Amino acid sequence: MNDIQDASLLETVARAARLREGPPGVAAVIRSVYRRGSSRLREVAQDVHLPLPVATAVRRELEKAGLLERKQGLSLTPSGRRFAELNLGLRTDVDVVCETCHGRGIVVPPALTELTDHLTSIVANAPAVDVTLDQAPCTPETSIMRALLMLETGALEGRRVLVLGDDDSVSIAIGLIGKSLQGTDLTRRLAVVDADARRLSFISDVARDERFAVDVVHHDLREPLPEHLRGNFDVVETDPPYTLAGARLFLARGAEALMPAVSGQVFFSFAEWSGEQLHELQQLSLELGFAIRRIRSGFNRYVGATVLGNVGQLFELVQVVPPSKEMLTWDAALYTAQFRSGPRVYVCASCNAELTLGEDGTPSTIEALKAAGCPECTGRVFRRRAGRT
Repeated sequence: MNDIQDASLLETVARAARLREGPPGVAAVIRSVYRRGSSRLREVAQDVHLPLPVATAVRRELEKAGLLERKQGLSLTPSGRRFAELNLGLRTDVDVVCETCHGRGIVVPPALTELTDHLTSIVANAPAVDVTLDQAPCTPETSIMRALLMLETGALEGRRVLVLGDDDSVSIAIGLIGKSLQGTDLTRRLAVVDADARRLSFISDVARDERFAVDVVHHDLREPLPEHLRGNFDVVETDPPYTLAGARLFLARGAEALMPAVSGQVFFSFAEWSGEQLHELQQLSLELGFAIRRIRSGFNRYVGATVLGNVGQLFELVQVVPPSKEMLTWDAALYTAQFRSGPRVYVCASCNAELTLGEDGTPSTIEALKAAGCPECTGRVFRRRAGRT
């Protein structure tokens, strides 16, 4: 293939891959591969904050263009390197990310490393995820690190803490750390609100076995908080559905829970969104009276959340202005599936049959499809059809 010097190729690839981030997103993929050398696509997707199916679509288009190849990992072809250097101005492949914390800004101290293994064994018995509620648990290590971050920033000891939705088992991590460090609870009060009764029962059972205190409240956050939870907390931790509506609702309920006239803290985990979407998210937090103290990109790691690239960011927020009006009952779309504009098509890895979720007898979720198997060959491995729908 001739040397590629036409920068408009970035636009062509972005359009073919239906990449919302456009040419800068394609350039970011090339830059990641250039600096990493040979690497896995999953690592590249995490670098550039793209969902794995979307990164896959970009990779395919770059392979068609002769820029990428797969040889013991993903790497640039000679033409790809020339393109990166001539058109993107790349010259260096130095990695400046901290080798200890990997850019997260916090580590698990040696004295507490065993807690990650202990939490891993505990969550192995957790209820199966309910994808209709956008449940996508983070790794046990991430749960421990969230709790340690809260401890480090003064958000646990002697504080009243509310967890809004806890498929991540952060409340359990808080309880385990307290027992390990002090032999007792760190918080003055720890409560969990969740719409999933199975999850609450699991948390209650673990708290009883591990001997830490937690209040569990079965409640759908589309309704205002129960009166006994309103204005009674210093700190809120939440990882809501990854939609702007989900962020608005959960942050509004968090604002309801915080004590009035106090600078309440919120630890808010969310997807790694594009700049345009991130602007909307930041505007939303400001509208609800929160100031952004810090954004920890790539802090959260997930298991099985390929649509997120298995990575997410964590916002540290502080409430500086009480909400101007109360959030009433939420009756609009909330969860990710409710915002999808097109069919979700998967291809069987064994026989290449194309299956559209929720149509012609096909289960409505990929988890259910994997459990049922391909109707043509009974295969249980599927890949999302390229492109963002």
